[in-house]
Amino acid sequence: MSEASLLIVEDSQSQCALYRSLFDGQYSLRFAANGQAALASVAQQLPDAILLDVEMPDMDGYTVCRQLRAAGHELPILFVSSHGKLEDRLQGYDAGGNDFLCKPIDGREMLLKVALALRSHAEKRELQQSGQHAFSAAMTAMSAMSEMGVLIEFIRNVSRLANYHDIGAAICSTLEALGLHGCVQVYGSRGETLHSSDGQPSELEASIIANARTLSHIYSSGSNTSFNYPHCCLIVRDMPLEDEVRCGRLRDHLAILAEVAASRAQAQDELHREIGSLQQRLDSLQQRLDSLNAAVLTLRRELPASSASLGLNPQQQQQLARLFDQQLVALQQG
Repeated sequence: MSEASLLIVEDSQSQCALYRSLFDGQYSLRFAANGQAALASVAQQLPDAILLDVEMPDMDGYTVCRQLRAAGHELPILFVSSHGKLEDRLQGYDAGGNDFLCKPIDGREMLLKVALALRSHAEKRELQQSGQHAFSAAMTAMSAMSEMGVLIEFIRNVSRLANYHDIGAAICSTLEALGLHGCVQVYGSRGETLHSSDGQPSELEASIIANARTLSHIYSSGSNTSFNYPHCCLIVRDMPLEDEVRCGRLRDHLAILAEVAASRAQAQDELHREIGSLQQRLDSLQQRLDSLNAAVLTLRRELPASSASLGLNPQQQQQLARLFDQQLVALQQG
């Protein structure tokens, strides 16, 4: 397998030197000092991934990323910035980034995240190729449904969703049917699961949704809107702001979608707790039954000696033992 190539967009010579020492012998490196040079380099030869500085003099990293996405490039783009607030990460997510790293750089984190981005991109391409026919058929069927029909279809089938994973997958399918993209986390007493409408969730999506879970029920920032309920947090990154009526309608539909999903996850948690409580009661009853059986068997072993001490003759002792055994068998069969 040929060596993966990285395009590093950075105007600091000291930072470039750090990258050279960090990636030496692992990847083929190319450097661009500004946004225009980065776009020209990509046009000349497409790299496997880009490390993109956010703060640059001619155009910032977000603008570079948007132009690359607009040109149809799907390669992994990892933002590098000295600012790591939620607003900065949301801008990176909105621009189409795959991850967001903060300066000063942790070398181990950088190596791991670049490797993960390259592997996830390769897996995504394989999935796209193998699932292209199925996806096309599914989208054809979905396109015939109205927005309300899509929501009703989700509500109609929500009771069949057996776990957090199924709920998250169904939400992503609903987003695709509505022509939207985003990510969702379903969580509760049995853990959590993260899904993305684009396939494998990115590290940036994970960090953004962790922040969104601390916000109000519905929070908007540009074309990003989060819908946060106990057990379910949904983020949509491409709300149609240019169509105010449709945007408002979708916001209502998505709020219902997230709330219904949250209710289903909560119901599963409550059912799981009830099953656990019932199992504890059954275990307790079984223990009591085992103790009772042991007491009866002990009594049966002691019966001959006890009946003799009562002054019963051997025949009476045998009759008493038979009567005891008959009652014990009847009790066990009943």
